[in-house]
Amino acid sequence: MSIQSLYESVVEGNRYDLIEATQHNKEMYLADVKARDLPLIEANYISHFHVGCCLHYGMALFYKMRMHNIPCYIAITKEENPETHKKTDNHVSVCYIKKGIRYIADPVETVKTWLGDFYDIPIARYLKEYKKIKLYDPYGEYGDELFFKDFLSHPIETIKLR
Repeated sequence: MSIQSLYESVVEGNRYDLIEATQHNKEMYLADVKARDLPLIEANYISHFHVGCCLHYGMALFYKMRMHNIPCYIAITKEENPETHKKTDNHVSVCYIKKGIRYIADPVETVKTWLGDFYDIPIARYLKEYKKIKLYDPYGEYGDELFFKDFLSHPIETIKLR
């Protein structure tokens, strides 16, 4: 399958719902979910409920891409908290490698706006907007750590705007 078709399978028929997403995230936090289990859980969640936030759509896309042997990682950047207006919240997207070049896919932006597809974004362009990107591999060395408690302390790479 192509990256485009995998992306479309994640975004089509779904909607952004921060209230439902936050409730689900609390449940996953309390359940002590391991990082390696979260991609499949989130793929199933959006498939069943058709709602979510960047975490759910990013993890679902990551899961599908890895199942099709596409080299990819979870990419986390900082975004504005709607209450404090400070860049303290985590934003999840997917960094993937195509023909030796890194790109970003940000499926929640399509789900939120329906103003186009947000994949094949050159990582340099994404970096200009966010200034720093942390990459993670839920199936890697730290995959047995609890996603919401320990895993995010272990990025495999941090890319900063120079």
